[in-house]
Amino acid sequence: MSEYTAAGFMLSLNSMMVIYTLWVISLGTSAARVRMRLGAALLIWLMLLHWGLSSQSIFPANISGVTFLLAILSFVGAVGAVLFSVAPVRRVLLNLSQEQLLLAQGIRVFFGAGFLMQASLGNLPRSFGILDGWTHIAAGFLGLVAAFSFAKHANGARRAWFANIFGLADILIVATSLALVLLPQIGPHHSMMYAVFLPAPLWLWFHVLSLRKLVHARGVPDTTRTKMTIPSSAGSRSAS
Repeated sequence: MSEYTAAGFMLSLNSMMVIYTLWVISLGTSAARVRMRLGAALLIWLMLLHWGLSSQSIFPANISGVTFLLAILSFVGAVGAVLFSVAPVRRVLLNLSQEQLLLAQGIRVFFGAGFLMQASLGNLPRSFGILDGWTHIAAGFLGLVAAFSFAKHANGARRAWFANIFGLADILIVATSLALVLLPQIGPHHSMMYAVFLPAPLWLWFHVLSLRKLVHARGVPDTTRTKMTIPSSAGSRSAS
């Protein structure tokens, strides 16, 4: 697989991720107008990212790993600042249910499969591609399991904690190893960066919001479980 073909593949995956994320958001109470504007912003972001990576104009070719890692972390922080400073978007995010936040991670299974494919075709170092592929597949699968468990009230909180911690660790470990270990081999404009600079920041903030809901839910009585009631007698006994 050539780098050009890999870039087109990652561009398609990112487009699918945008559509999937908007669908997950639409399952709640967000206004259609806000979703359309959010979708337009994400697609513009994707087009700018594609232009920057394809023209190799975002970073200098000899950027150091430490500087690149700081750039990734700064970008993630900037994404969070934008998401939570725009009032309509902030309201949409804060109103997402736990199930929606966890469901949004499900698309990661396709990115994981993509990394496995690139590793098998030699477009990524084999060990990294296999490890990253499987951890992304696991993170997406765990998110789907946790979302279903929450919807069915079947140990949803415990599974959500595990899914979020695993998913966050996956993102942070991959970003760190990509910058500090892998960068000299693949460069700062590799097709892998399509995932680093669009889906990954969104997944990270979905994890943060999900964890925030879990923390706030602690100590709140569970009123969702069906309580067993003792049926009353068919009629009261008449007094003698």
